[in-house]
Amino acid sequence: MPEIRNIIKYMMVVVLWAMTIVLCTAQTAETKVFSVDKTKGSSVELIEHIQEKSGFIISYSSRLCLKENISLSSSRNTLAGFLQDIFQDCPFDFVERKNKVIVRPLKLSEQSFTILGYVSDARSGERLIGANVFSRNRYEGTATNYYGFFSLTLQGGSVDLYSSYVGYNAENKHFDLTSDTVVYFSLKPNIELPEVSVLGSRMPNMLRGGSFGAARVSMDRIVDAPALFGESDLMRGIQMLPGIQSGSEGFTGLFVRGGGPDQNMVLLDDVPVYNVGHLLGFFSIFNTDAVNQVSVTKDGFPARYGGRLSSVVDVRMKEGGKDQVGGSVSLGLLSSGISLDGPVFNEKTTFALSFRRTYVDALAALYQLGADDKTNYYFFDLNGKISHEISERSKIYLSSYWGRDKLYTLYNYRDFDVRVGDNQVTDNVSINDESNAGWGNFTGALRWNYVVTPRLFSNVTATYSNYRFFIGLKQSDETQGQLNSYEQRYLSGIQDFTLKVDFENYYRSNYTLRFGASGVVHRFNPGVDLVKESGVSGTTEETSVSDVLVSGQEYRGYLENEFSVSNRFFVNAGIHSALFLGEGEPYWSLEPRLSLRYELTNSTDIKGTVSRMSQFVHMVGTAGYSLPTDLWLPVSERIKPMHSDQATLGVDFHLGKKRGYILSLETYAKSYKNILAYKESTGFFDYSTTWEDKLTTGSGESYGGELLFQKNKGDLTGWIGYTYARTTVHFPELNDGKSYPARFDRRHDASLFMNYRFNSRVTGSLTWMFGSGNPVTLPEEKYYAPGLDWAKPSDFGYSEGVGSLNNYRMPSFHRLDLGVNFTKKKKRGERTWSFGVINAYGRQNPFLLYFSESENNPEGSAMRQLKQLSLFPFPIPYVRYSFKF
Repeated sequence: MPEIRNIIKYMMVVVLWAMTIVLCTAQTAETKVFSVDKTKGSSVELIEHIQEKSGFIISYSSRLCLKENISLSSSRNTLAGFLQDIFQDCPFDFVERKNKVIVRPLKLSEQSFTILGYVSDARSGERLIGANVFSRNRYEGTATNYYGFFSLTLQGGSVDLYSSYVGYNAENKHFDLTSDTVVYFSLKPNIELPEVSVLGSRMPNMLRGGSFGAARVSMDRIVDAPALFGESDLMRGIQMLPGIQSGSEGFTGLFVRGGGPDQNMVLLDDVPVYNVGHLLGFFSIFNTDAVNQVSVTKDGFPARYGGRLSSVVDVRMKEGGKDQVGGSVSLGLLSSGISLDGPVFNEKTTFALSFRRTYVDALAALYQLGADDKTNYYFFDLNGKISHEISERSKIYLSSYWGRDKLYTLYNYRDFDVRVGDNQVTDNVSINDESNAGWGNFTGALRWNYVVTPRLFSNVTATYSNYRFFIGLKQSDETQGQLNSYEQRYLSGIQDFTLKVDFENYYRSNYTLRFGASGVVHRFNPGVDLVKESGVSGTTEETSVSDVLVSGQEYRGYLENEFSVSNRFFVNAGIHSALFLGEGEPYWSLEPRLSLRYELTNSTDIKGTVSRMSQFVHMVGTAGYSLPTDLWLPVSERIKPMHSDQATLGVDFHLGKKRGYILSLETYAKSYKNILAYKESTGFFDYSTTWEDKLTTGSGESYGGELLFQKNKGDLTGWIGYTYARTTVHFPELNDGKSYPARFDRRHDASLFMNYRFNSRVTGSLTWMFGSGNPVTLPEEKYYAPGLDWAKPSDFGYSEGVGSLNNYRMPSFHRLDLGVNFTKKKKRGERTWSFGVINAYGRQNPFLLYFSESENNPEGSAMRQLKQLSLFPFPIPYVRYSFKF
């Protein structure tokens, strides 16, 4: 009992001590609450009345802003609260000494103000993304966001502020910072010998060491690089980055660190694009004349990104110049295009419009005049964007893209000979066959930028995306007036309706908080639509096969913190959450993200990232490249969401006296869950089962290392990259449950890009690419087995046996491309002639492998030869003309 009494005594002492502290603390000017009778009057009258009611003696400086008529916000408040009402228009501070309060005005150097504004191209008016804004005398800075906006909070006083951007002359502004200030930078392109942003240069979010975010791909380098048929291609430039591969030669699909093409989020002005290929994937849908900037994120995903496992490709369209209407015209071997941009009525409203179309169909029609068998193809792109500046704080954007491919074949024969026995008889026979295929994207985006406060930037976006693919086959023949016909049509597609809101709070110069939320409504159509047959009797049968419409809702939110712990240690940490509501059970995902960067020295940085990603939509394909026939499918009760975890570790070295060289080394490890594949003995046109029954679920892992060496300054610029990678997958229902190389598992990749400026009018470019062979499944034996159901049937009752999936590798791929550009200033603009050759030394790179029967087989034996098909087995020259005005 005595012990308990002692414990109680101690507790009472502690409680009394705590109450004493609270009571004493409550008497301070910031915590003591009291009431006043007078809420209106002059500053002096209110101070005297508050002094009387509070018990404090208030002393104040005459340099404070004293007014004749003010109103208090409330009759009950603390002394600090009342003083804030009285001196709300002039910053102040106070010191409390017992019952006396001394109020003084803050010095200018003690006050903080925010500098906000935009950085633009002086010639075109385009906002510059990732431009540096830095105070030389304060050693603090930031970078512009995706809309060219920046916000930097500094202490008052003299400010020496300058802005820089790769390839532009820096601009300096000197002023006294006495209040929140709006600053506009208009940077002029450096036409002499600029520093060049080559493929893979980093786009920082913070000025020093901030590689968080994306690798910016230079549009100038993409346009200068040699291109197939002279068609500058954005996706081919991205494929040359370390860690990013193409599925096969000539195709624009992206395979990033072991991931498939469906695991890349491709955004066009914030709108997801589900198929990025023209001409069955040989060219991308992005018209370089319409693109302002593109960036690629493949590791260290900031929390604001979500929805895909492997990468984010963010493409931003041009807004249009503010000064005058300009544009360009281009003529190539495959297509031509025209672009226009400029102000609509005044500089507050601008537009940009680009159109590109092939004329292959027109040339093919002339070549096939009079032929019974005709094949034709065309594609086009139309980009449009209009923006209007409502005020300094508010701007709206409306952008859209429409593109389509059409491939069709007509086969017509009439009155041909039919052999009946040994006699040749002419019968009245008519055959009319037609096949066609088409695919295309339509996107639209309406965005509103609003500067809520000098430190808070907001963006509200509503988007629509529609991808459709169709293929049709119609066969009909008429013999002596009797008609037989068969028609099949297949339709697949996906629509998205998205609404999202994003905020950026520039709390301090070394701390930015980003947060936002989004909602997406998906509509999928993964089914075959119609089979129609007409017989001799005149009856018609129409059958709808696997006609399925599936919908789902996807909701996402994020919180992202970007800050510097010191002037050498930088952090980007955040959390991303996702919820999918479909026709089955709901799925929820919580995804942490962390990126760290530390400057060991002024020229050496180490970096590390950890990220988790989830994906609620799948694409199922049957080839080693992305084709329009690939199906987009949502998660369901049986098809689970895909997940990936990735960790990276790297180091950057800035070399040379002027830091004109950069060497980057990076390693990564990545795991996948719930990836999809077709089951064995099923595929795209298997109508006997539902789409879920055709698929099986598995897992995978990928790891590797990447090297990138860049030279950014001087007449000769360029880079060399190398990737070592290994990717394996495991499906319990495939390959006897054994792991095997993924179809995009390529051990070695190397790329070289060089650009040399001979003078102000002539530049030359060189690209060389190497890739070790992709895995491919080939039969290991062929035998006569007409009655085995599990064997793969072939002609004449033979079957082929496969030991394991992806059991063979194709030969290595390498190719050299050369190009030269001649530019000349004209009276009304600038013209450029581009000449070059693709596959300069005629390397026969493999596109696919196939077996060919030998014609000289001994009787009773079968011998086959493995052969390869090459798409471009010889040098392909190109020429292109463009004129900018």
